[in-house]
Amino acid sequence: MDAILDLKIFQEINRSHTCFCIDFAAEYENTLNIVFESIARQLEECGFALLDQAFEKSALDALRSEAMVEYEEGLFKRAAIGKGLEKKAIAEIRGDRVKWLDRAAASENQQVYWQTMDELRNFLTSYFRVHLERTEAHFAVYPEGAFYAKHLDQFQTASNRIFSVILYLNPDWVEGHGGELRVHHADGTISDFAPLYGRLILFRSDAIEHEVMVTTKPRVSLTGWMRRDPLLV
Repeated sequence: MDAILDLKIFQEINRSHTCFCIDFAAEYENTLNIVFESIARQLEECGFALLDQAFEKSALDALRSEAMVEYEEGLFKRAAIGKGLEKKAIAEIRGDRVKWLDRAAASENQQVYWQTMDELRNFLTSYFRVHLERTEAHFAVYPEGAFYAKHLDQFQTASNRIFSVILYLNPDWVEGHGGELRVHHADGTISDFAPLYGRLILFRSDAIEHEVMVTTKPRVSLTGWMRRDPLLV
């Protein structure tokens, strides 16, 4: 994993929110523990963390390719809201298509993703002293015109999702393509985050209200949740 914490971009986007603007005068040694600690401290202070260039380009290229091949083969399903008997697809709320990842059948590059998530999850478990049993994840594609209205990731009837994790897979994204992640702060202000290639975003599933803005180009991500409950077989 080639992880590089690009705080300059982070601070420029969020200069109006002091909780995001952490002054790192010294350049960090590029090691997983230091990067993970940076993520943990951002989560602790803001409930939100951002890391750019989180994976090597070759791994990002492979993950995007896998996602698009399966999408074009019709293996994605319309995303739904809710869970269990209340689960339903509502186009007025969200328009993305998803394909859940099967870790047992993971490709080589998906295994790199899973290993990195395991290491990060273990670090966050120790840092916050909270039990994080597993991570679940899916590819998500927002076709042109799709969006996701404001919501929390944690279900009203269950509190098992602790941290949401998004890895963006959009190599040619430019301003005007839309699909930004809009975060709604408790004070009524908002912050928009572009879905840049290799950008990794984490936030508290129970606390961060957010939405996905309308996209004018297909928007691809690998989205997951670190959970406290075991996988039911």
